[in-house]
Amino acid sequence: MHLQPQVIALGAFVGVLVGLTGMGGASLMTPLLVLVVGVRPVLAVGTDLVYSFVSKIAGLGVHARQKTVHWKTALRVASGSIPGSLLGLGTLTFMQRRMDMQDVDQVVLHLLGMMLVIVGLAMTLRLLLPARLPTLWTSERQQKLLLPVGGALVGFIVGLTSVGSGTLVVVLLTLVTPLPAARIVGTDIAQAVMLLAASSTGHLLAGNVDLSMTGNLLIGSIPSVIVGSRLCNRIPERPLRLSLAAVLLVSGLRLL
Repeated sequence: MHLQPQVIALGAFVGVLVGLTGMGGASLMTPLLVLVVGVRPVLAVGTDLVYSFVSKIAGLGVHARQKTVHWKTALRVASGSIPGSLLGLGTLTFMQRRMDMQDVDQVVLHLLGMMLVIVGLAMTLRLLLPARLPTLWTSERQQKLLLPVGGALVGFIVGLTSVGSGTLVVVLLTLVTPLPAARIVGTDIAQAVMLLAASSTGHLLAGNVDLSMTGNLLIGSIPSVIVGSRLCNRIPERPLRLSLAAVLLVSGLRLL
């Protein structure tokens, strides 16, 4: 693995933001790889998925120790998101076989832009609305249906664009379950690890991952996540998250 200072710096930048806000890693990394480093969209998606998978494992360990993971709910979401992500990867592989690579990149680029706009709007709504959105469904029977279906939709999007495994699932859990905020975050990370394990493996086998770039991103992001986490109590969180949402919206519009 050869060192890439620009990629390491990018990993450090995103890592600090993740440490400060607890969100935005996957949503930011793919567009930055495309817009700043000039990585092909399909390769950026696969590389980001592997990077995100490794990054979230440490977070899962923390939440598991703190007992803030509702495993039954995480497994219900993952039962839909894992096959959904594989379907998304299958769709991407089908396009790669039937279309010119430049056309595939353009399709992925536009889908990525759309998802960034959606995620940016979802983040903004969660910040501007009351701290807890109203729960629409709470019965076990309804959750058994809605969580896998919602997970499948998110998984399909993640398999195609790498975006949405965090923010969109947090919105899903907030609307569908009565879980408190801390358990929503822990449960989201738990299902994301399962989802990303499947989707990143699929992209790795499909040849859509630059392992050297992934290593450089991790070199930059791992220490910077720690730094960001230690600074989070000193910087106002709400303006920072709104700024992050604005960045995602602007990035998404640039890619459309």
